[in-house]
Amino acid sequence: MKCEQPMCWCCVWRHIVGPGKDPTLDCGHPSDHIRKQFHGSATAEMCKEYIEDDPKIKVKVTRDTRETFMRAVHQMAVDGGHFAEAEAILDYFLPDTRHLPAEITCDEFDFITKVNFGGNEGIYLDCYAEGRILQDGEKGLWHLGTYKTLGTSLSDMQIFGKLGGTLTYFANKYLWEQGDRFLSDRELRVRAIRKKRKEHKGDADK
Repeated sequence: MKCEQPMCWCCVWRHIVGPGKDPTLDCGHPSDHIRKQFHGSATAEMCKEYIEDDPKIKVKVTRDTRETFMRAVHQMAVDGGHFAEAEAILDYFLPDTRHLPAEITCDEFDFITKVNFGGNEGIYLDCYAEGRILQDGEKGLWHLGTYKTLGTSLSDMQIFGKLGGTLTYFANKYLWEQGDRFLSDRELRVRAIRKKRKEHKGDADK
């Protein structure tokens, strides 16, 4: 079995283990693990897109930090008219600006919230990203921000619990709508190369 194109590490792995009963040839990526690396593709064409490059293509993407992500989710709740009840009892809202890694380059995480009494006073609503926030990073529980009220009543606890659900909803909405912010640099270049190739093909067909 021989690859005509330069090989990525996935192709090297493919050559080591052999084809087995898999119908794909050459640069195909048969296993679930390899397909995940190539976004579900099992074709040599997709492999070429990942190892080819075009130095003329410049890709820019706005990345979120923990702070900007938390502020964006918070603002969606405010703009949607779902924050007034919590605002009435709020002592402060504090996005995370102190912990590393600060930048978020991967969306393989769940947005979760935890509501509990403070050690000395009030009630806290802490927001986290549970999973992976960096492309090659480890899974973990990454703090995103905190809401605090000085109140300690059942009503206060329920209001913060409701706010947690609201923020979870808008966090998932943000991740869906702003998906490009969380793609790897290589995936962004692949998309740009693919788009340029289609445009070039369209011009050639005219």
